[in-house]
Amino acid sequence: MHTTTKRRAVIRLRRREWDRRMNAKGLTTSASRADHIGVSRWTVSRIEGDEIAPGERFIAAVLLAHQELKFEDLFEVEEVEVTDPTDQEDD
Repeated sequence: MHTTTKRRAVIRLRRREWDRRMNAKGLTTSASRADHIGVSRWTVSRIEGDEIAPGERFIAAVLLAHQELKFEDLFEVEEVEVTDPTDQEDD
């Protein structure tokens, strides 16, 4: 079996900036943030905990609810290495 390393782009929440801006609006809990932008509390909690990456629906909901913000105010794109095991054997 071979293992290859690949690079891919991922979107991450800028957590400190997110907290600063949401707290300033009185949105101090994951639940209040979720209710405000119209997504599940589970989604906000998992994104804030860096367990899952923010997806298209979450990003769109945030930007629609906070039209004064731009994507780069709250999100960043990073390139990360991922290991991809394959089932190919050496010949």
